[in-house]
Amino acid sequence: MRILFSALQYPSDAYPFAAFISMMAKEMVKRGHSVTVICPQSITHQLIRRTPFLPEYEEFKVEGCSDVIKVYRPKSLTFGSRKYLGRLTTYINRFVASRCLKKLGCRFDVVYAHFWEAAYNVSKVAQEWKLPLNVACGEDKIILPQLLKSKEVALLNKITNNVIAVSSKNMRESVKHGLTDEVRCHVIPNGPDLRLFHQYDKDESRREFGFDKNDFIVAFVGRFIHRKGAKRVEEAVLKLNDTAVKAIFIGSTMADEDSSQDPSGNEIIFKGVMPHHNIPRLLSAADVYALPTLAEGCSNSIVEAMACGLPIVSSDRDFNYDVLDFSNAILVNPLSIDEIAMAIKKLKDNENLRIAMSESSLAKAAELSFEKRVDKILGIVESSISSYK
Repeated sequence: MRILFSALQYPSDAYPFAAFISMMAKEMVKRGHSVTVICPQSITHQLIRRTPFLPEYEEFKVEGCSDVIKVYRPKSLTFGSRKYLGRLTTYINRFVASRCLKKLGCRFDVVYAHFWEAAYNVSKVAQEWKLPLNVACGEDKIILPQLLKSKEVALLNKITNNVIAVSSKNMRESVKHGLTDEVRCHVIPNGPDLRLFHQYDKDESRREFGFDKNDFIVAFVGRFIHRKGAKRVEEAVLKLNDTAVKAIFIGSTMADEDSSQDPSGNEIIFKGVMPHHNIPRLLSAADVYALPTLAEGCSNSIVEAMACGLPIVSSDRDFNYDVLDFSNAILVNPLSIDEIAMAIKKLKDNENLRIAMSESSLAKAAELSFEKRVDKILGIVESSISSYK
C-alpha cells in the first residue's frame, strides 16, 4: 500500500517527542508499505517555545529497508484552540496541508490519520482524490467538533471509513460528537513494542544507573505538566516521609509551560529526557510506575511500563479501563495526594502483591503487543481500499 500518513507532529532529533508516531510509520515500512507523512508545523509554537524550525522536508531511513519515510512539514500559523481562533487554526492547517499535497500529486492508495485534527487536515484531499480515510483516535480530549460547523462534522463523518480508537472512552466520545458511528469503530488499545520494552534484571539496571539496591523506586514518564501529574507523584512520595522511597522522572517541561509542575525534591535520583530506546532499562530499575493523569486516550507510557513488569498506580478514570484493572494496578483519584501516597505505600509494604501485579502487567503487555496492534490496524486499512472501491 502507498499510505498517506497524516499527523499533528513527527519526531526528529531536534524534537524527540511523539515517538509512537514514528514507531507506527516505521513498522508500516517494515511490512512493505510506502509511507509519506504530512504534518504542518506551527510557526507560532516554534517562536513561543524558542525552538528551531524543523526541516520542511525530511527523509528517515528504516533499518533493514531500502524505502524511506518521507516527511513534509509545511509551515502554518496557529492561534490556539479556543472556539473562533481555534477554528481559524484548523482551516489554516488544512489549507497548508492540502496545498503541499497537491504539489506532490495523488500517489497514494489510502489515508491513515493520527487523531481527528490530522484527519480534517487531509479530508479535502481524501475526498477529491477518492481515497479511503482511516482515523486513529487517541486524543486525551476530542476538541475538533467544537471548532467546526455542524455540516463540516457531518461531511467528515461521511468520508471516514474506519475509526481505530485506543480506548472504549475514545470510541464513545467520537460517536457522541457525531464524527462516526459505532459500527465503523474498532477499539485497539496502544501496545508496547516488546522488541524494545521488556523487563531487564533489576539489580543490573540499578548498578548501571548507580541506584541503591535497597531503595524503593517510583517511576514517572511524561511531560511535567498538571495534566500528567509529575508534581503530584513527587508530593505523594514526600508525604510518605520515608527516605528509602526515591523517584525517577523521565520527561521535561516546555518553555511555555508552567515550571511549577517541574519536580525538584531531594527524593529524585534521576530527572530529565532520555532516548526512547534507553527508557526500558531505567524503568526496570524501578519498583512501581505512577501516572496520576487527568486525561488520556490510552497512555503509551503505561503500557510500556507494564511491558517492563511494573505494577501501576494510575487514575480511576475510563481511559484506563481497557488496559488496567485490579490485577495489575491500583487505581486512584488522580488529584488526591493521599490516595497516590497510600497506593505507593501499599505496594512497598506488600512484596507478594508487587510480584503478582508485575506478572499480570507482563501478561497483559504481551496480549496488547505493538506488533499485534499493527497487524490489526494494517488489516483494517487494507480492507478499506477494497471496500471503498
